[in-house]
Amino acid sequence: MNQKERNVYRELPDGYYHLCLDRLEGRWLFHTPEDYRLGMASIALAYLKFGILVYAFELMPNHLHLIIRGTGEQCIRTFSFIKRRLSEQLLRRGYPALPEDYGFKIIPIPDLDALKSQILYTLRNPYEKDFCIPGGHLWGSGYLYFNELADFIRGNQVSAMHKADVRRMAGSNEKLPYNWEIHPVLGILPRNYIQADKVEKLFSSAKEYLTRLVKEYETMVMIARSLEEVVEFSEAEIRDLVNTELRNTYPGRPFKSISQDEKCKVAVRLNEMLGLTAYQLSQALFMSELTISQALRSKDYGVRFGS
Repeated sequence: MNQKERNVYRELPDGYYHLCLDRLEGRWLFHTPEDYRLGMASIALAYLKFGILVYAFELMPNHLHLIIRGTGEQCIRTFSFIKRRLSEQLLRRGYPALPEDYGFKIIPIPDLDALKSQILYTLRNPYEKDFCIPGGHLWGSGYLYFNELADFIRGNQVSAMHKADVRRMAGSNEKLPYNWEIHPVLGILPRNYIQADKVEKLFSSAKEYLTRLVKEYETMVMIARSLEEVVEFSEAEIRDLVNTELRNTYPGRPFKSISQDEKCKVAVRLNEMLGLTAYQLSQALFMSELTISQALRSKDYGVRFGS
């Protein structure tokens, strides 16, 4: 990222933002539970140091996502702080430091509907990578929302711990609030500072939250494109997407009555909307990959679906 782009970010006003650290291609940011624990501490310390509000975050092996409220300047300071800590952590482990040009993206979130979608995109990451069910990831905030068990994930209060143990768990001399809790494995718990109650109030129910997290495919793809990421769909999700599109396009018709030409139109639509490949579409539509590849390249199908 050049200085001009950074200056544009710096001028952003107070608001909601999706701060995404770039994927570290070819290697990981986090290798061990201790690495993740220190990553969790980095988010907590950024909250204390820079006055941001944190609504959701997830630490992934080679990148991370943060949904915060603050200014562009606060976002940049948060990134620089996290980058420095991650780089120092990698060096201690015997790995190369982060590249000098290791960067980030800031996506402004204009309204509450967009905030919901950006939160869901962030929390979907571990599920999408097949690490766990939604809300099952240890290294993030996803387990806090609409989860009755979340209140039982507790730690020792800072006031009851030796100062040396607090410094070790935080990887910092920063003074932590006396009532914050630190788990012996998970480190500084996000329950100390995450705006979980405000996130839950964005959704009408736990059902809406979970359904949208798992099923809102098109929105997830749009956000991924803005971040220059790719949504990874499972075989079951691809079948669901294809069958749903077939039912919507040709209501009431059994699969065997839909012609190859009609299936090609659906294939082109799903390729445009969701980036599904010819191979993925061929498996779900029971057609040859070559035929679908030809349809995707053909001007006869295009992206204008009046019929």
